[in-house]
Amino acid sequence: MEFLAQEFGPDRDQAMAGPLGLFITLLLVVVTIMLVRGMNKHVRRLNRRLDREAALNADAEPAEGPSEGGPGPDRA
Repeated sequence: MEFLAQEFGPDRDQAMAGPLGLFITLLLVVVTIMLVRGMNKHVRRLNRRLDREAALNADAEPAEGPSEGGPGPDRA
C-alpha cells in the first residue's frame, strides 16, 4: 500500500504554481480593483445627476400649476 501512495499525483516540479501563476493572479487583482473604482465613479455621477434632476423637478412643479385632470383653485 505504501508504494501506491508514493506514485499518486504529479511530480513536485509539475505541481508548483511558478511565477506565471503569480503574475496572472496579480493581474486579475489589479484589473478587479480598477473595475470597482470605475464603477464607483459612475455610480457617484449617477447619484449626483439624479439629485440634480429631482431638485429641478421639485422647483418646476409649483410653477406649472395644477394638472388638467385635477380640480384647480377656480374649479370646484
